Amino acid sequence: MTRSSRVVIWFSRLLLLAATFIMAMIALRNLRDPIAATLPMGIVLTSPTAITVVRVGFGGFPLGFAIALLACLVATRRLLTGVSLLAAVIGAATVARIQGLVVDGVTSYNLALLRPEVVLMTLSLVAIVLERRRRRESRSLHRGAVLQPAVSR
Repeated sequence: MTRSSRVVIWFSRLLLLAATFIMAMIALRNLRDPIAATLPMGIVLTSPTAITVVRVGFGGFPLGFAIALLACLVATRRLLTGVSLLAAVIGAATVARIQGLVVDGVTSYNLALLRPEVVLMTLSLVAIVLERRRRRESRSLHRGAVLQPAVSR
């Protein structure tokens, strides 16, 4: 394995580790106390159903996503799957946030979250490109090694 391959692998792993941590923290905050987690955003939960909906949507789904990202970061062969999944989910969240800014109006809360989402999306796309290139180069090197006859001394 070349040095550049190791750098690409660790870049993808660190990106997935950061995203796993962020999603786990979001999940834990909303699973532990959905009422307190949503109050700063002006969301008032007035029924047990509403509390459970927040627990599931803002807690369970991010936790499941964090677990999936963690599973991808521990195996080199799943890194491309992990960064692609991250790009898809963060991309969808970013599009939804932009739609909210346009339709619902600009708020400082949404602008503050849009910046890191765009950064995470950009880093995910970079990781996809680098990981695809790493895999292509690895296959080329492997094919070249297989095709060349052994030199006897």
